[in-house]
Amino acid sequence: MESLRNILGEFTKDLGIESGSVLNAVRRKWADIVGPAIAAHTFPDTIRSKVLTIIVDTPQWMHHLSFYKEEISEKLRFCDMKGVHFRLGRLPEKTNASLSKTYAVLTDEDQRFLENTVNTVKDEELKETFRKLIVHGLTKGKKREKR
Repeated sequence: MESLRNILGEFTKDLGIESGSVLNAVRRKWADIVGPAIAAHTFPDTIRSKVLTIIVDTPQWMHHLSFYKEEISEKLRFCDMKGVHFRLGRLPEKTNASLSKTYAVLTDEDQRFLENTVNTVKDEELKETFRKLIVHGLTKGKKREKR
């Protein structure tokens, strides 16, 4: 039996969204990959031809990171990156999502369905992705409330 990870990998590749899912994975793990100091001054921006473009906030950090280009590339081998490219730019604003988001309320039945569905998935990262997808599907079009 083929694993769900392999099936989803083929699915994203067929749709041409593979680099988007890899980019999201890199963004989620960015501070773990490069460390908190570098992560505070950089942002993984795009992937083209398996090369990650990283936005850097100052020329000084860009110069500093040029010495670590190979090391960062090596740390990204887990996601099949061939290399990295640095670009000077403005980092995206970091917002506190919990202050500005609105949430649809799940019913007890929805919550049970969600938990019963995701509890069968062993991979924690995949489980969290499924949780978000199911919540999105269950709450789409429902009345939202500010939290």
